Amino acid sequence: MPLPSDDGRRATPARRGYSEEARDPAETKPVESQPGDAYGHARRGVDPATAPSAQGAQRVQRDAYIAGDLRTPGSDDLAGDTPQRAGGTYGATGAPPPRTSSAPTTSAPKPDRRFRGAIIRTIGSTIVPGLGMLGTRAHRLGVLLLTLIVAAAVVLGVMVLRNPLLAAGSALQTGWMRTIAFALIAVAAIWIAIIIGTYLISRPRRMTARQRTIGGVVVGLLTFVVSAPLAVASAYSFETARLSNDLFGSEDTSQSQTRPTLEKSDPWADKERVNILLLGGDSGAGRETDLGVRTDTMMMASIDTKTGATLLIQLPRNLQYPIFAADSPLASVFPYGFDDGSDAYLSSVWQDAPAMYPELFENTDYPGADALKWAFEGVTAQKVDYFVLVNIDGLVNLIDAMGGVTLNVNYPIAKGGSTADYNCGESGWIPEGPSQLLNGTDAMWYARSRCNSPGADYGRMQRQSCLVRAVIDQADPATMLTRYEDIAQAAGEMVSTDIPQEHLSAIVDLAGRVQRSGVVNRISFVDDGTGWYSSAYPDFNRMQEEIAAAITSTQEQAEAKNAPQPETPTTEPTGAEAPVTEQPTDTATGNTSGQAEDIADACAYQHQEPEGDWYIPDTVPVYTPPESEPAETSR
Repeated sequence: MPLPSDDGRRATPARRGYSEEARDPAETKPVESQPGDAYGHARRGVDPATAPSAQGAQRVQRDAYIAGDLRTPGSDDLAGDTPQRAGGTYGATGAPPPRTSSAPTTSAPKPDRRFRGAIIRTIGSTIVPGLGMLGTRAHRLGVLLLTLIVAAAVVLGVMVLRNPLLAAGSALQTGWMRTIAFALIAVAAIWIAIIIGTYLISRPRRMTARQRTIGGVVVGLLTFVVSAPLAVASAYSFETARLSNDLFGSEDTSQSQTRPTLEKSDPWADKERVNILLLGGDSGAGRETDLGVRTDTMMMASIDTKTGATLLIQLPRNLQYPIFAADSPLASVFPYGFDDGSDAYLSSVWQDAPAMYPELFENTDYPGADALKWAFEGVTAQKVDYFVLVNIDGLVNLIDAMGGVTLNVNYPIAKGGSTADYNCGESGWIPEGPSQLLNGTDAMWYARSRCNSPGADYGRMQRQSCLVRAVIDQADPATMLTRYEDIAQAAGEMVSTDIPQEHLSAIVDLAGRVQRSGVVNRISFVDDGTGWYSSAYPDFNRMQEEIAAAITSTQEQAEAKNAPQPETPTTEPTGAEAPVTEQPTDTATGNTSGQAEDIADACAYQHQEPEGDWYIPDTVPVYTPPESEPAETSR
């Protein structure tokens, strides 16, 4: 039978160098009787009896390759006992020639190297989702994820950069905050799946027990690093949504007789000014049933919607017989000004006007605020749009949530009692001294106490301002983050307003204009006996004129600030030609000194003598100042 040649063609006996007639049947075995497998090994000098089967050899080679013991399939030394070609023939037998360092090799990645690569890829997908998938069999998925991330970042960045304050105002709405909370949960789940998936597709098929343990620990830590902050952010978003829902009602679910209706496209298109009533309330123990809320601090922020220039109009709490807006229902029942049969103070309008005429407030959820808005409109001749009330007593929980607040105490402050009885200090005393850390209850008494307060009500109003300033200054980001839920809960109990959620974006945008303008003036009316103003007999026409003039002055100041500056002349005029420049003032006033009080100086430590002859127990510590401070500690 003809045999195959080296080049694949069938060979004849003549071509192989001998003839069939020359063959000795006794010496040679017919080729046809040799098994094909044995024949192949016989040509390579291998004993057929000891040669492994073809399937067995392939299985051994595959297992050895996976274990990293063999070279890449198709190379010249797949098996150590496979003979090499020599001189282009298959006649060589015996052991293969030894490997030399100069011979090029293509080794498969070792298991340790592939394991390290899997860990690096997993870390990459932790930093940027999908990054570790590039170059693997999930390459296309990695490219898709990176594309989506870049596109989302660009869209979000453009929205925020175009109007960051408007975006922040939108995010404060309940619906948006809940959407953000659920979106953060979804992002966390997807991100974790990407981390685990990157590890699974890039790890070696066979790993040692040690590698499996290390891989599991690393993946667990990476998923925790991603999921923990997203979970906290989601919880904060839910809490913010709850706070926003409790604090800011909706136009559809809350009623107000004085709140404006805004156009969604351009909220301030038809409004030259926005007036927001800012109130400091003091309810106190028992006042909810006996006296109710008393708005001891009252001012109105009058804001120009174009420039953001702002005038703060402050009215005293003891202004008597305030008049109401002519178009309000209270103007008809109080034609000569508010009169509750007692002192008829402006601070009593919130509680007493709705109590006297409840039928006039059936269509509002904010009866006290609506009544006080109408009173401010009558006194100032300015339309009031919104109100924000901060209850001093609500600061107790807020301060406790913050871990206390540090204040300067200039004299021993009585906790409990008043000027109308002899129980001053019945609940104890706050000792004098600088930088005292007060808890919520003591801070509340710091703001409310008046039985031995120097300056009576005016001194108490000053301390309230100091407390609010201290809370703002000491509410650092670390405290807000670690105690956010408690602080949010306290804020919900402390603040009330009729600003609806639908108006938040416009209000935040307006606040940004105020900040950019840098023009905030103040007008106040103080009855010090030296000017034209009197709290008992107020001249409302004169007050309105003063307020209108202050608004005009504020507008002129803003326009001058935004106007292009003239070029500086090369030579200065002299003599009669010298221009007289009026220096702008930061404060427009009625009959006050014309200078705004520096709250930092007012709240600094400076010893004061308590009002009256109240007995202060010897158990109250006496503060002794250092030698560098004035030794004025006598009582």
